[in-house]
Amino acid sequence: MIGLDSRANWPKISVVTACLNAEKTIERTLRSIEAQRYEHLEFIVVDGLSNDRTLEIVRQYGHVVSQVISEKDRGVAEALNKGFRLASGELLCYLNADDCFAPEALHRVAEKFLAYPEIDVITGGCQRVFADESTAVTIVPGHFVRLMALRNDIEQPSTFWRASIHHKAGELDADYLLAFDWEWWNRLRSCGARFMAIEDMLSVYYFTDDNLTSKAGMQVINEMYRITKKYGPYRGCLADVYHFLFRLFDMHGFYDRPFDKQNLIRRFLFGATLSILYAAFGRETINSYNWNWASKQIRGITWYK
Repeated sequence: MIGLDSRANWPKISVVTACLNAEKTIERTLRSIEAQRYEHLEFIVVDGLSNDRTLEIVRQYGHVVSQVISEKDRGVAEALNKGFRLASGELLCYLNADDCFAPEALHRVAEKFLAYPEIDVITGGCQRVFADESTAVTIVPGHFVRLMALRNDIEQPSTFWRASIHHKAGELDADYLLAFDWEWWNRLRSCGARFMAIEDMLSVYYFTDDNLTSKAGMQVINEMYRITKKYGPYRGCLADVYHFLFRLFDMHGFYDRPFDKQNLIRRFLFGATLSILYAAFGRETINSYNWNWASKQIRGITWYK
């Protein structure tokens, strides 16, 4: 770590949290921010007119929260945009109202940005906590930039970027209800952002039964299709290939693990289809299909197993 004496020159980090009726979870987020003890921190809370105790809890942490907005919005992306417009930090990120930073996360991120001034976006590992209290630790794979338009391997609460690239790329796209973060990573890349993945676990990401991601279903399928269509290779035609695989095979259990017994004719067609697609687009590209978790949600199957 860079010596403590040099921390006076460390970058200001602006963290934005959007919330709506989050009284059950927001305090752990606030405690997480408080525990960072990062001197150059700006924490902005954007509330969507909660009618529970959310704002009361937020006000108890006035020593941590820099600004609070409470007004109606069209969704999370629009709320975050309001916060980012107020942000004055050199580094930006957002933390959902039920997630946490890992200990010393902000210091470790600041250290990396100081050490690599040419890097625009830094993303790290994450501990996922699911509704059944099972956990999984994820590390960003080495191919995450190359395959970014095909699959989202970036953990949102573990990702930070420079304000300069944010201003260049524009605001989050509020037309996306769920996958606006994935669209944002791709837009940053299209604007020339340079990404770096680190192995440090930077956040804890909670998936509850009430979490939007945990009940995304067809909404997120449609949004993933749009993103791959817009940013994907082969002029976006892989979005149509993925949608074909989703409808014809994934929705019938062919991407589930363990693999269920299937109709022999359909199993033969699945294998033959993959062989043709491998020849046309390459094995890595076709195997990057990862809509199965949303397919499981639609079919009422536990999606994180």
